[in-house]
Amino acid sequence: MSNAKRSYVVGDHYESFIAGQLKNGRFNNASEVVRAGLRMLEDYETRLKEVRILIDKGDADIAAQRVTSYANAEELTRDILARGAELLNQKD
Repeated sequence: MSNAKRSYVVGDHYESFIAGQLKNGRFNNASEVVRAGLRMLEDYETRLKEVRILIDKGDADIAAQRVTSYANAEELTRDILARGAELLNQKD
């Protein structure tokens, strides 16, 4: 990993935000603030990718008719609670 210095323009709004973070003592310098923001963006992108994979899987399940139908919301709620309780009991 290169430690070469680079310059980026973030605008007045983010300059003020960075200054606030430094003033609050959470970070020692602007680079730490930027790295924290980039870590959060990277985490967000990873989670977004995982959600898209789950959506694709769900779409495939629907297309293959691997679905459960419920007569009403109460029936769905009971099933969700039962599955949750089952998962909790498996951890014991």
